Amino acid sequence: MIITKKQSRRIKLYVPLLTGLFGSLILPACDSTSNTESNIHRAQQTTHRVEVITVENKPVSLTQTVSGTLEAVTKIRLYNEESGRITKLPYHEGDVVKKGTLLVQLDNELLKTDVAKAKASREQAKLDLSRVKKLLPKKISTEEEVARAHTELDLAIAEERRQLTRLKRTSIKAPIDGLITKRLYEPGDMLAQQSHIHTIIDPTALRLKASLAERWLPLVKKDQAVTVTIDALGDKKYSAKVVRIHPTINASTHKGTIEILLSPVPDGATVGQFSRAKIELTATDRLIIPVHTIHYEPEGAYVYRVTKNDSDETIVEKVFFEQGQQFASVAEILSDLIAGDRVVSRGFLGLRTGKKVEVANSENRQGQQPAAKENK
Repeated sequence: MIITKKQSRRIKLYVPLLTGLFGSLILPACDSTSNTESNIHRAQQTTHRVEVITVENKPVSLTQTVSGTLEAVTKIRLYNEESGRITKLPYHEGDVVKKGTLLVQLDNELLKTDVAKAKASREQAKLDLSRVKKLLPKKISTEEEVARAHTELDLAIAEERRQLTRLKRTSIKAPIDGLITKRLYEPGDMLAQQSHIHTIIDPTALRLKASLAERWLPLVKKDQAVTVTIDALGDKKYSAKVVRIHPTINASTHKGTIEILLSPVPDGATVGQFSRAKIELTATDRLIIPVHTIHYEPEGAYVYRVTKNDSDETIVEKVFFEQGQQFASVAEILSDLIAGDRVVSRGFLGLRTGKKVEVANSENRQGQQPAAKENK
């Protein structure tokens, strides 16, 4: 191949340019390799920093809100024991009555006749007994006849009392000072025995029956103070207390029942209003940690515990434990951790068993727990 002078001059001109371009490509590659090695060395020299909390044995508490409708503590359904036609039924729903007030009067003319007949029979039995007693000394009557006369008199007295009781039960009176809430019949209606006529309540004692999860029920105490709000009356809080804890749990809902008594009943409160009660639940001597420190795997719940290795270096280890109840932002520990253990609360990324760490937070921050929040 023959190169002319003109081509030679061109080659001489391009060689410096190609040399410079090749050099510019090689130099960044060298810089990149140098930077990577520097970063790896720097990472090897960096200690993993974490923050820790201390496992504590202390009382814990939370607030549970339960709801339901107000109902009367005393609620009486009035039934008739005698059949008959209603002649008087003066009160309606919403009427306030005093104890002993006549609420229902049934027609009792036939029963009055039965009472008069029983009274006459008693008088006759009394005369018969007196007569046979007088004849006994004269041997005209016998001891057996006297005994029989005594029996007849006793039967007549019992029958008279029975008829008087039936007559009395045709008048139904208010058993308490209360409020009529149901009126199911009208004057002139014919009643069979055991017909529900009226319902009467005591409006001065109202309660709230509410359901509570079975895990919280053991923490509720009788006579424990609670606060109640009634939707119809606004946001005002009223004092109340737990008066009864039912002994059984609903098998389908796994909830128990508590009864909360409003004391005193606020103005405007009435049966059927929707209400809410806040109950403070406290458990003593529970080994706890914050919920945010807990991690989960198929094997169960675990935390990273800070400890020392054989070289007295600070490291972490993964510890699986049995978790108990959760109280708002803290959880109960049932096994594998003890009071005083330090577990990682921040800096989880890249942690593994045996990883060297440096505890970043100071001792006076350890063991601080988030405040309990209200659960509904």
